[in-house]
Amino acid sequence: MQEHTPHPPRRWARQPATVPISLMLEADPSKADDSAITVDISVRGASVRTNLALVRGEWVKVVGKGQYPRPIPALVAWVRKDESSHLTLAGLDFY
Repeated sequence: MQEHTPHPPRRWARQPATVPISLMLEADPSKADDSAITVDISVRGASVRTNLALVRGEWVKVVGKGQYPRPIPALVAWVRKDESSHLTLAGLDFY
């Protein structure tokens, strides 16, 4: 089911960025997607494309695939289905 909610105006400008990441559900760390990627990113959040079925209001951990990966807690702000790839697009707010 596709959730359509109005997006509040962003306080931080996002820049297009395709960065490989891992996403883990806070409530169930066994549910993770090591093939997730960012679509765009800012200081306070990101849009991501993932195989996970995320839900608005759910907490996730974002882990960059770099030399010093450290999990960043994030709250799922919005979710929609990418009809062309059948993946989930989600907006995350970093905390």
